[in-house]
Amino acid sequence: MTRTYDEYLKENLKNTEEALAFFQVALEEFLENNNLTDFNKALDVLIKSHGSVANFAKISGINRTHLYKILNSEVEPKLSTLKNILDKLGYKITIVSRNKAA
Repeated sequence: MTRTYDEYLKENLKNTEEALAFFQVALEEFLENNNLTDFNKALDVLIKSHGSVANFAKISGINRTHLYKILNSEVEPKLSTLKNILDKLGYKITIVSRNKAA
């Protein structure tokens, strides 16, 4: 049986290390090119690797319709909503200096 790329990703992203690497690349690409659509697609794949979007909305306390709009880039999430999503996925937001230590 042949799997689609999304099916392959969802299966591999059940592995915490694979998921973290995937998400780090998505975040780095967003920071480089400011393409929120690709970042939201990565969030969508990560959420679906944990089950359904509807279930994730329920456990995270985010309105399902609003979450779908975020994942489809129809609205930009507030920082508090993004933090909530990342918390439920097992991640946290960290800020680091762009300046290299001398």
